[in-house]
Amino acid sequence: MRLSRRHALGALAALPLMSRPAWAQSSFPNRPIRLLVGFAAGGLTDIAARALAERMGKTLKQSVVVENRPGGQTIIATAAVARADPDGYTLGFAGTNGMILNPLLYNNLPYQQSDFKQLGSMGKSAMLLIVSPELGVKNVQEFIALAKQKPGEITCAHAGRGVINHLALLHFQSKTGTQFQDVPYKGSNPALLDMMSGTVQSTFDFPTSALGHIKSGKLQVLAVTSDKRLSSLPDVPTMQEAGVPDFELYTRMMISGPAAMPAEVVKLLEQAVREGANDPSLIKQFADQGVTVEFTSSADLDRVIAEESAMWAQVIKANDVPRTELKAG
Repeated sequence: MRLSRRHALGALAALPLMSRPAWAQSSFPNRPIRLLVGFAAGGLTDIAARALAERMGKTLKQSVVVENRPGGQTIIATAAVARADPDGYTLGFAGTNGMILNPLLYNNLPYQQSDFKQLGSMGKSAMLLIVSPELGVKNVQEFIALAKQKPGEITCAHAGRGVINHLALLHFQSKTGTQFQDVPYKGSNPALLDMMSGTVQSTFDFPTSALGHIKSGKLQVLAVTSDKRLSSLPDVPTMQEAGVPDFELYTRMMISGPAAMPAEVVKLLEQAVREGANDPSLIKQFADQGVTVEFTSSADLDRVIAEESAMWAQVIKANDVPRTELKAG
């Protein structure tokens, strides 16, 4: 069948309109991608974000630039991702606090879990129960016994009320029938320094922050909150092995973007996260620091978030942790 001149011109005129969406999707990304982190440079979340960003950039053939926006228990950075244009150029690297705990702790949070499309998880890190060697305990059961002998006297540092290591302490108290004097700090490093000077006696913290001090003998680790022992600390028992059952806690390393991102963009970004997390050099780098690097897909991560939200909600309720009203501005 022959086309008339009018039909042919009409078909040609329509071609740019028909092909534009496919071209736009295939051109992503054509400029650097921002990966927002809610902590200052140098901590576990920042180090992990930078390592993954480098590998994502290789897959996407475009720079992935980490941007630190600390403050507000990660609320500032996480809310910025929720409000960003859903074009895939603003992503967030969130831990358990930003995506799971904050919605349970604040009444007027400027975002909710449904504001995000999860792109996968790079992995997870368990915590360590750490004590000052001067405390004179050799294992978890001795630590519990001493705490029961001196209720409210043994100090336990944490990085701020509502932060995961504070809630880990509350969970430990309720599971073991103990009571500690909790001492809030503005971060892990000052808390660990005060432990080494004898100002505070115990803490829950991450291997990335504490491993060097433990290896040097300045701090003593009693147990790890994972289901298996860490390759970097093979002689340290799990909480289960140490006699505290059902005490398995992690912080997740999750990558997300605004919920309304196009499906093709989501597919490309999830693939970049997958390839980055499966890089053998990344796996080794973080295994040496006590971090389990394992990719979790978007669909599986939604399930994990739901399960861990329910678990942490029980911890918060059992310890009567009040919800907080965020101050305007």
